[in-house]
Amino acid sequence: MKEASRRGLRVAVHIFELEDAKGLIRAGIDAFAHGVRDRDVDDELMGMLRQRPDLVVTPNLPDRGVKVNLDGLRAGLPAVDFARREAANTDQPALQAAHAIQARGLARMNAAGVRLTMGTDGNRPWGPHEEMLDMVLAGMTPMQVIVAATRNSAEFLRLAGTGTLEVGKSADFMVLAANPLYDIANARRIAAVDRSRPVR
Repeated sequence: MKEASRRGLRVAVHIFELEDAKGLIRAGIDAFAHGVRDRDVDDELMGMLRQRPDLVVTPNLPDRGVKVNLDGLRAGLPAVDFARREAANTDQPALQAAHAIQARGLARMNAAGVRLTMGTDGNRPWGPHEEMLDMVLAGMTPMQVIVAATRNSAEFLRLAGTGTLEVGKSADFMVLAANPLYDIANARRIAAVDRSRPVR
């Protein structure tokens, strides 16, 4: 940590256990990938997070373990790949329990004002849409999720010229067929994209 700080670098850690999270905060960590996954976050951890308003958490929630409607993927996947995904699309209680731990933790962190970003270490092109939906299901509002995905993520990556619609910044404008503030799943209803236009 000291060497990273000396070089002006931040340190992000792929976290799993509650006690490790506490130790890493004491060590001065800058960001967590995932939330705590072994058990529910406790009051001590929440107090530590409140004392570190600069610390960033990217929840990166796991598979919910519930059967979902995959019809939206049918047109974009080869038939054999879609069939494979549909066959694995079942209710899985063990995954549900693991997801619930992180979802409850995210709800507490969001309510406490912890700085949240949106990201996923999955390799599916629709993964960010799943993550945004999971963040809403965990208790965030669609607007909070959009801010996490845009402004907060750009700030964390030190991308000063993007992340918000402000004069002098550039943005990819995405036209949606329905309002994502009513339902975050509407972010998938992309009608058009206009890339890297300056905001005037």
